[in-house]
Amino acid sequence: MNSKKILIPSLILLVGLAAAAWLSQGSHDHHGHGHDDHGHGAEAAEAKGPHRGRLLSDGDFTLELAIFEAGVPPEFRAWYTKAGKPVPPAEVKLSVTLVRPGKVEDRFTFAAEGDFARGDHEVAEPHSFDYVIVAEHAGTAHKWAFEAPEMQTVITAAVAAKAGVKVEKAGSAELNETIEVYGRVTLDPDSVRRATARFAGVVVEARKALGDKVAAGEVVARVENSQTLVTAEVKSPGAGVVIARTAAVGDGVAEGAVLYTIAALDRVWVELEIPRKDLARVKAGQTVVLHADDGGEAASGVIASVSPLVSAETQSAVARVVVPNPDGRWRPGGFVKGAIALSAARAPVTVKVSALQSLFGFDVVFSQHGEVYQARPLELGRRSGDRVEVLKGLAAGETYVSEGSFLIKADIGKSGASHDH
Repeated sequence: MNSKKILIPSLILLVGLAAAAWLSQGSHDHHGHGHDDHGHGAEAAEAKGPHRGRLLSDGDFTLELAIFEAGVPPEFRAWYTKAGKPVPPAEVKLSVTLVRPGKVEDRFTFAAEGDFARGDHEVAEPHSFDYVIVAEHAGTAHKWAFEAPEMQTVITAAVAAKAGVKVEKAGSAELNETIEVYGRVTLDPDSVRRATARFAGVVVEARKALGDKVAAGEVVARVENSQTLVTAEVKSPGAGVVIARTAAVGDGVAEGAVLYTIAALDRVWVELEIPRKDLARVKAGQTVVLHADDGGEAASGVIASVSPLVSAETQSAVARVVVPNPDGRWRPGGFVKGAIALSAARAPVTVKVSALQSLFGFDVVFSQHGEVYQARPLELGRRSGDRVEVLKGLAAGETYVSEGSFLIKADIGKSGASHDH
């Protein structure tokens, strides 16, 4: 039975189960929220001011609050009116507290700048939070509190478990800085032996063909001297595989002529082409992960030497890696891709590469807060193996979806939420 035909309906069923959980919750499982001049799926009931911010009124006092990000990192800007007339921003003491999923609070104070007040630091993504706002003017405190979630969903623990959603904590990891290069498998010259004729004569027997295995000291041919009619055995000087045969029965050969070339293939070289711009960083002793073009398992090796010569045609130099080859998988002449580890350093926050999803133009992971899953736009750094460094957007110790993140993305996407900049 075709496993793909089983898998696809199963995934559809799992996503459908998440949707059923949403319906049974009867709450805001999906959210797209508009909050200023760049539009995040604006709610129809939200009143907009002249600066496209959210209008909040208390009696005859009105606050317009916007997240502004045209040419600058996202920041709060505020304008005030009383009885329809502008209030100088210096006359209002404004504080905005954002409560993010996980009960993480982020408090902003404001300073006057021209005809508006500016928040004191950047409004970090995601712009998904509950607001607590206090504006003090003329001895009166005006207060508002409301929810403004976006790019999140609610999935019950039972549905998440059944769908195969797994979580882990973001943590530190040792990451290697690598460069990717290409090369080719070659013979180890020290493993190549040649079976030669001791004197001139005629080949009367050639026992081996290309690809045949040969033991050290094994007779591979016989040559008869044309004058003395004495026949001499030609023996292999070492064990290996016949890679070249240069004479056949009946051929006349000179003294010292090579009849067979035999190579031991239990060890080969990989010669990697290092671009000139990277030569200063590539040195003997560095670790390399090698991938053959046959798609088999990777192998690790160490750079044995780097050529002091640069090719005039390719402007590259050869780095040589000695690779054990007991099963004969690495065939001389085959192409190879290598990842050279230049340096290693510990990254304080990393996540699994497989956890990453693309959502509304962001690289995201989904943090877990009970049954709430929140998309977290990330700024990414180095990658090494299955880990990627997080420079911004997620803290060490936060719980994120490490497996099944595509199901969370699908559940959020069904709501039609947008996050347009």
